[in-house]
Amino acid sequence: MSDISISAMRPSETVRFGEIWIPWLRDSMGRAPEQEDLRIMASPLTYYREQGGEVFVARLKNEVVGVVAVKSIGGGNYEFAKLVVHEVARGLGIGRLLVQRCLIFVSECAGKALYLQSFYALDTAIQLYKRMGFVQVDAPDGMHVLARTEIVMKAQRNTSSAMNFSKYSSE
Repeated sequence: MSDISISAMRPSETVRFGEIWIPWLRDSMGRAPEQEDLRIMASPLTYYREQGGEVFVARLKNEVVGVVAVKSIGGGNYEFAKLVVHEVARGLGIGRLLVQRCLIFVSECAGKALYLQSFYALDTAIQLYKRMGFVQVDAPDGMHVLARTEIVMKAQRNTSSAMNFSKYSSE
């Protein structure tokens, strides 16, 4: 894993966001991107930073092979979205590292909880989220639930029943 790094996306890398995410949605999920998705892909850094968030990338030997975005949805709650690892880099723990970086970001922002939306077909991802302390919940106020969403999950900070973000306080 020494060849893997996670950091904020550079402006020069924004095109990779769509290059990785859109084919995954079409090929793996058999779904077309919604209009909102296409608008976000045009300028992911602007969109997510304006939402109080960030876009993170995973690099393998300096090539962007994974993406994830996190945004504020209000009330100290955050949501991560569009987590995808390119097929050439799957199985290396990159998805976990990207989720951990989102948890660190939420902790740095003094956020209360991190939410996600997913599909039941993504069982491997859902199991990863469960191992990381996420539990299935109803969508909170402020979350725009996409038409394609089948499950909403949450990791909450500093509670006995959910994950403590502090274990992800440094990379």
